[in-house]
Amino acid sequence: MKLAFTSDDRLLPASERSGGNVWVTPLIYGLLLPFTVIAVGLSGWYMATGETPAALAARLLQGPRISMPMPTRPGPEKPNEALMRPPPAPTPTLTPERPAEPAPAPAPIAEKAAEPPVEKPAEKPAPAPAPAAPAQSSYMPPPPPPVLAEPATPPGGESLAPPSFAQLPTPKESARPLPAAPIPDLLRASPSGSLPVRAGNRAAWKLYARPLTVAQTKPGAKIAVVVTDLGLSRDATLAALGKLPPDVSLSFSPYASTLDGWLKKAREDGHEVLLDLPLEPPNFPQHDPGALAVLQSHSPGEALGHLDAVLGKAGGYVGVTATLRSPVTATDSWALMLGELRDRGLLFLGDGLVGVDDKVMPAAASITLVADETPFRTAIDVKLARALASAQRDGSAIVTLSPRPVSFERLIAFLDSLPEKNVTLVPVSALVHPEP
Repeated sequence: MKLAFTSDDRLLPASERSGGNVWVTPLIYGLLLPFTVIAVGLSGWYMATGETPAALAARLLQGPRISMPMPTRPGPEKPNEALMRPPPAPTPTLTPERPAEPAPAPAPIAEKAAEPPVEKPAEKPAPAPAPAAPAQSSYMPPPPPPVLAEPATPPGGESLAPPSFAQLPTPKESARPLPAAPIPDLLRASPSGSLPVRAGNRAAWKLYARPLTVAQTKPGAKIAVVVTDLGLSRDATLAALGKLPPDVSLSFSPYASTLDGWLKKAREDGHEVLLDLPLEPPNFPQHDPGALAVLQSHSPGEALGHLDAVLGKAGGYVGVTATLRSPVTATDSWALMLGELRDRGLLFLGDGLVGVDDKVMPAAASITLVADETPFRTAIDVKLARALASAQRDGSAIVTLSPRPVSFERLIAFLDSLPEKNVTLVPVSALVHPEP
């Protein structure tokens, strides 16, 4: 098959093919596209700000405006003052009739001034006592705030020099020693040492407690004081044994060396004794409670193991004094630890007793306050005054403090003032609630 082409089948040149479309492209890209972009931009601006193109053009062309409040109209009428206070009373001198009679006005005034010259001076002495009244009424300042207000820490420290243990006075009466402890029937051997146990109705917190006198059993407000962290400093421990009354209970640290010897010496001086139970403090790990402490991260088995390790350090104590505000009291191990203390016949002193089941609750009491958290004289006096107020209000209060010279100084002065306030000092075992 043979194909042939003529001149008529040729394509036209590019210039002839485009014809009238030569100006379409410049028109689209030169006019329509910029106009479309501007229109879309203005529409977006209006949708975003609500400002019309006319308002935008006016703001760009006219520049910023300065807005100032319009001043009030001058004249006697002032709207601001009229709304706040009533208008002044009209004065007779502003009426147009009075200026028309200038001559007769002085005449009646002169006549009236001549008649009552005696009466007006007689009326003036009457209001005279009014300004004298404030001078006669003397200002009575309000009473000073109660001593229960927390004082500020002195910026430069206390003015008086801190005391020493040697300067503390000794008790007036020598104490009778307590019976020897521990009792062999109340001990059981364990991998952690000899641990206290119950023997029928016999419990360590009852048998090792300091007996009460007849005066201490009478009705009235009672307060107990426990000194903690003993056994770590020899001077502080000897001062607690020799300077404090025997009714002050002593709690010893499980980290103390010769712990058994200290507990026996304390009982020979008439003090009932406890052991410190180290728990994870609220500022852990900045404050390290030691290797024997029960931590929040411990499992129940680990917590009981640490508890037994503390209890096996010595014997002859009535119970334990625990760290306050510890997160351990919110763990599942806490109820098991309290039940362990109950089964061993020991008392518990601390916090975390709210909501505990009666089946695991040991003989226990909550600490009212720590007297020397701020260790200077005024602050300790304030805390002891608070404890006294709590004892008078609630019937009893329990105070703990550390073995510091200033703490012992303020405590001895406080205890000397209790008889005149009808408050009795008792050992802490007398204020615990027996197990349910």
